[in-house]
Amino acid sequence: MAEPVTGVIVAAIDTDIDNLEAWNRWYDREHLAPNVALPGVVSGHRYVATPELHASRRTAAGERLWRDGLSTFLTVYFTTGDPVEVIAAMTERRDELEATGRMDGAGRRVVRIGDAAILRSTWSDPDLRLDPEDPAHVVHAGLRVRIETSPVAVASGGPAVLASLRFDSALQPGRQIELQLLDRPATEALETLRTAVGDETAPLLDAGFEPIVAMQYGFIDDLRRSSLPRTIDQ
Repeated sequence: MAEPVTGVIVAAIDTDIDNLEAWNRWYDREHLAPNVALPGVVSGHRYVATPELHASRRTAAGERLWRDGLSTFLTVYFTTGDPVEVIAAMTERRDELEATGRMDGAGRRVVRIGDAAILRSTWSDPDLRLDPEDPAHVVHAGLRVRIETSPVAVASGGPAVLASLRFDSALQPGRQIELQLLDRPATEALETLRTAVGDETAPLLDAGFEPIVAMQYGFIDDLRRSSLPRTIDQ
């Protein structure tokens, strides 16, 4: 049996509008694999916030890197062992790739936010009859990300939620990250879920993302037609 998921690494990323195709192809074909191949990495998943999801994003006032059309792309790596050590290994591997020219195809991009977190709890729809180690591997059609400071909260469910994982940040103590894996696109599920469940406390972030299918980038036209920032410098 594979090692169970005990941590997560999340990275929020942007690239220039005119670099969207090249950067996404590079990420899927050349960048994801070397990271997933590292010891301690269980899986890697990529997501995009469409213009509609940017418009529905809820953020606290101080979370400026999640606001104003920033952080359109999200990568999630599930890990086993210490996720901080895995980030260090990813940094070392990136330097090796840069030295051999394997980062050259990325174009202009920026990592807005990066975090490593340790698994606190999981939840899954009882009808799925999942074992405790299963939620991180559930195939899903949308993702809800919540970041908050609620030291007693645990992973939670709701309409459209297949499974949920809650993590304690190792780099920003006091913060928790909850990833809710949805049975439908986030654009369809988010408002229903928010209305049904509600919030006892205002989160630092409540955002939806859609999974990226490798080499299928239909979302690019929507991003280009939107009012989102044209370059990473805006």
